Amino acid sequence: MAQDQNEEVLIARNNETGQVGAVTGLNEDGTPKMTDVKSAKLSDLVKFSKGQNPLEAFLSNFIRQCKNPSTFGFFKVPADRYDSVGQAMGDFIKDPETNAEILKDFKVDVPQQTQTNVKEQAQENKATETQAQKPAEEQAAQTEQPKYHAIEESKIDWTMLKEKWGIDRDQLEKSGDLREMLYNRKSQIVTVTPNFGGEKFPIDARLSFRTDADGNVKVVPHFIHREPKLDQEFEGYKFTKEDKAALRETGNLGKVVDLVDKTTGEVKPSYVSVDRLTNEIVSVPVKAVFIKDTIGQTKLTMAEISELKKGKALPPKQITDKNGKTYNVVLQVSADRKGVEFVPGGARRQEQNQQGNSQGQQQSSWLTKDGNIKPITKWAGVPMTPQQQADYTAGKVVEMTNMVDKQGQKCTVYLQFNPEKQRPTTSLNDPRVKVAEESKTQKAVNNDGLTNEATKHVAEPLQKYQTAPKDENQAKQQRKPKGPKM
Repeated sequence: MAQDQNEEVLIARNNETGQVGAVTGLNEDGTPKMTDVKSAKLSDLVKFSKGQNPLEAFLSNFIRQCKNPSTFGFFKVPADRYDSVGQAMGDFIKDPETNAEILKDFKVDVPQQTQTNVKEQAQENKATETQAQKPAEEQAAQTEQPKYHAIEESKIDWTMLKEKWGIDRDQLEKSGDLREMLYNRKSQIVTVTPNFGGEKFPIDARLSFRTDADGNVKVVPHFIHREPKLDQEFEGYKFTKEDKAALRETGNLGKVVDLVDKTTGEVKPSYVSVDRLTNEIVSVPVKAVFIKDTIGQTKLTMAEISELKKGKALPPKQITDKNGKTYNVVLQVSADRKGVEFVPGGARRQEQNQQGNSQGQQQSSWLTKDGNIKPITKWAGVPMTPQQQADYTAGKVVEMTNMVDKQGQKCTVYLQFNPEKQRPTTSLNDPRVKVAEESKTQKAVNNDGLTNEATKHVAEPLQKYQTAPKDENQAKQQRKPKGPKM
């Protein structure tokens, strides 16, 4: 039976413990009875009609009975889409402060009547009045949308910046860099002329503003580095081989890591990127990055926003800007931009990687359509036994004892499929051990050009098992040594 599209269900969060669950009823103490969001059955959840205030319809008893009702935050989810969006909502609700923008349309506000009931309850018990009101104020502050304030230009000493750095306000405004800097971002590369000992030295750098503890605005230059210092520890974090590859390829780490604040020593989950213009490694706390649910005119899904919050790059996506122009781009959080960016060349790079992988598989004639090793019955014209064929297709080392070396002499060769090259490869060395004992001297002399003292006068190619002249006639032969001694 199809679920009524006009029904909604509640997901609650205990703001003290962080517990999140789907609401199935009331406990005896008036608190919401909750079950795990991911395993909850829709039939067990309390449902409401759209347009009906869930708190008025369901929580009147809860408000009257619970001594501290503002301990809980409530969010409504369409019942007919609970299976698809309920779990994602549960993850977002675990951190309502960070996800305030996403949750604002789902949050259930306490109605005026309920607020009156809370006040009446508080008057009956003055001991709980402070406890009931304080969390409510804190909750309201946490769910308020984050506000981004520009740096007050009136606090900038332009005369000092002109004298000390050679920075001209009008030029910054004309290029558009001033606006970027006032909103806590960097300028493009500009030439500054810092004054040292009465002399000025022109240097290229990006600029940003920082406000100190006293409220004074100072300029911070970001000079150009030859390359990012990925081998050094960054704010308490050591980059792995995979981290370095990601930063070099995309400019972003692609995940959230814990960094140590240089000033306070506090550990903060952060994004890490490389400034592509200066090669400076930069970071920004996760809580300082605001991810909108719309890019241009394109709406992001909750799953996509969740991936972005983890620092991951989305697959190539069609984005339509405000002017109606469409781009195929890769979206990812940039610590340098302090928000979501279009990764330069990201879509083209992913397409090339996919094409390269596809072409590599198509070009290998040694694989079946399913990607398995294609069976062979002989190698270099030498037939293989059924057991050798089975070992080869299983990826094992096949010992071929009746092969011929470069001098036309019989030898032992080891055959195996190489998954990296996607073709069979051979060697006179057994990859499981060393060169076959019976071919060790033969390989050294015939193939590697070395000289064996016992056979150095033998002009003919050595044979299998041979470590000395076969007879007196061969011993008398004169053979010019080919190389260094074995």
